[in-house]
Amino acid sequence: MKLSRRGLIVSGVAAGGGLAVAYGLESLKDGDSKPKFGASTPDDAVLHAYVKISPSGTITVAVPQAELGQGVTTALPMLVAEELDADWNDVRYELSPLDKDYGSYVVAEAIPLLFMDPGALADFTRSALYKVTPLIGLIITGGSSSILGNYNYLRTVGAATRAMLIQAAAAELDVPESELTTEKSKVIHAASGRLMTYGELAEAAAAFAPPEDNPVKDADEFKILEHWVNRLDTPKKSDGSAVYGIDVTMPGMLNAAIRHSPVFGGTLDTYHAASAMGREGVIAVVPVLENAVAVVAETTWAAQHALNEMDVTWNIPEGTPFSTSAALPNYTSLFDAAEVNVLNEDETFAADWDRATQTVEAVYETPYLAHVCMEPMGCTALYEESETDDPEDAKITVWSPSQSIGQSASQAARIAEVKKENVTVHATLMGGGFGRRADMDFVRQATAIAKALPGTPVKLTWSREEDVQQDTYRPATASRFRAGLDDDGNMTALDFVIVGKPVSADFNTRNGTFVMFEAKDDISMVMPMSDSPYAFPSIRLALNAQDNPVPNGNWRSVTNSHNAFYQEAFMDEVAEAAGKDPVVFRRELLSHKPDFVAALDELAKRGDWDKPLAEGAEGSRRGKGIAFVEAFGSTVGQIVEVTVAANGALTVDRVVTLVDPHTVVNPNIIEAQIEGSVIDALSAALYGQIDVEDGAVVQSNFDGYRMMTMAEVPEIETHIFAQGGHPGGMGEVGVPCVAPALTSAIYNATGQRIRSLPLSLSGMVSV
Repeated sequence: MKLSRRGLIVSGVAAGGGLAVAYGLESLKDGDSKPKFGASTPDDAVLHAYVKISPSGTITVAVPQAELGQGVTTALPMLVAEELDADWNDVRYELSPLDKDYGSYVVAEAIPLLFMDPGALADFTRSALYKVTPLIGLIITGGSSSILGNYNYLRTVGAATRAMLIQAAAAELDVPESELTTEKSKVIHAASGRLMTYGELAEAAAAFAPPEDNPVKDADEFKILEHWVNRLDTPKKSDGSAVYGIDVTMPGMLNAAIRHSPVFGGTLDTYHAASAMGREGVIAVVPVLENAVAVVAETTWAAQHALNEMDVTWNIPEGTPFSTSAALPNYTSLFDAAEVNVLNEDETFAADWDRATQTVEAVYETPYLAHVCMEPMGCTALYEESETDDPEDAKITVWSPSQSIGQSASQAARIAEVKKENVTVHATLMGGGFGRRADMDFVRQATAIAKALPGTPVKLTWSREEDVQQDTYRPATASRFRAGLDDDGNMTALDFVIVGKPVSADFNTRNGTFVMFEAKDDISMVMPMSDSPYAFPSIRLALNAQDNPVPNGNWRSVTNSHNAFYQEAFMDEVAEAAGKDPVVFRRELLSHKPDFVAALDELAKRGDWDKPLAEGAEGSRRGKGIAFVEAFGSTVGQIVEVTVAANGALTVDRVVTLVDPHTVVNPNIIEAQIEGSVIDALSAALYGQIDVEDGAVVQSNFDGYRMMTMAEVPEIETHIFAQGGHPGGMGEVGVPCVAPALTSAIYNATGQRIRSLPLSLSGMVSV
């Protein structure tokens, strides 16, 4: 499989590429979104699948993207409200119902723009997919694509709704539409001094068809977009009334706790139900999908305690059980093995490699990582038996804290064995996702448990131990970078090979997604080098795909979380070999892209790159490092400052982030996402590691899988440097640069190269 670099990108997105484009690719139901959306507020007028307005003037915007802390329940309504000329104080949100009319426009924007591919290809792909996605009902949240994908479409929704309100006002006031203006949820006829509120006009406006042509504002007209506005979800999250998956409750509901086979690939053998059933409040013991058993009780507490005391045996797979201590050290010997698959090789690579007069080589390693969302996995389901002779006429209702209500419906239908039209999914808020909630194991399990107890809603809640030990982990990988340099210190060729178990094929197999391909062809494993803004010379990108029983999943920033570490750490090593400052070296590689150079220079300025660091305590050494990538359609760079004490102890002092999202929606949300990403990435770089011994995960809670404490969090600065253009993603872009900037800062301070994470392995930080 040898492709041009551009062919590699396009095929990669189609195959997965960290976005899982084919995820849940199916029609969900007939497009009857308006009555569904209006059902929760019968007095409201529904003007559009995304907009309803109450007689009092409350404007509610449907949000089909999952809210997992990243702020889409504010950012997406902002897109509509801006073009609607709404008063922001009137705006509310509601998580959308399940309907194909909410088919994600994420894909229509993400395919070309995630990789900044302008021109006819982008225009054609976007136009085609705007028409296709509602038909197939693709509803996903991933790849930092909610704004990237919805920016254009939801602005036209707001403009169309505004036009309908103007049409209604023109009829009511008996004036031409051209004489009417809108402002702060009102339609105004300046000539007569009359005005009507959106609430007064909503019912009449709902009878008008949206115009086909709905031009949107220029940026200099914005009154809501690009401004700091309060998040719509903050009040309920602050007072505890927000409903997360773990908060779902209803009359007669039971609660379930689950225990999986501790060994990957194991299946349920025996369980002593009588010991659990003897406990007060326990209702049932249910085997779950071959590899787990659940206890159902009146409370989660009772279910968990009964489960902990129940004897369970497992069928363990034959053969030598997988252990990271045995398998992972071998990865570094597989860079030139026969099974290495070259995914991309420029035609001149061999010749350009041969003309190098100097070579630089480095090997890097990163471990398995868990997601540890603050809210552990769980789901609520209600199975209602068929009233006919056909069991497929049964119904299943799911309250799903997942990143795809569409895939939740598909998986629930499969497990419940019911017709797709008999599935109802209610979206809930979720306490973190980071890619973990794109997997649907917890939905399948809740459905299976509910099916065993027909007519009774059952809420499944995993324990933290199950959450850590039954995750879908970021893969452990090893990589080798090699660069050829000429006599002037310029790169002639760049060679990259990575060894590890790819995510996409594993994810697709578990979740039954539309596109299947061999693991060895998973081109997402060589991103971001495959389409870097750097003017890399002839390049060769290769993968040695490993297989083992550890389930791999999408982890925040996906392959960027480890490959950006590899790339940017290596760029520093090549810069040193070339005798160049790391910023100067990167600037040369970006000289053909002035906007990237401008962002890099602004980062250097904001991060005081050219200024010496203040001295620390006696015997300590201080250093700074830099990293710079394009990720999820945005440009981001970070400078990290550290202090290494005389005894070798590391302190992270300061992290400066410069992000170019091209266009800002809400600076408040951008800053929050960057700050959270920095802490997440630092936790992983300093402490993050999942070990597997004898087929089972060693860590089980936060005592073994450590996160940063508040006292360890450094000074964090975020600088937004928007240079115009289609907005990029934001939920993950703050992660990739942290680890390489951190390790480069350590090298700057100590002369010690850190090529393996976490840093706790180096002895510089205590666990």
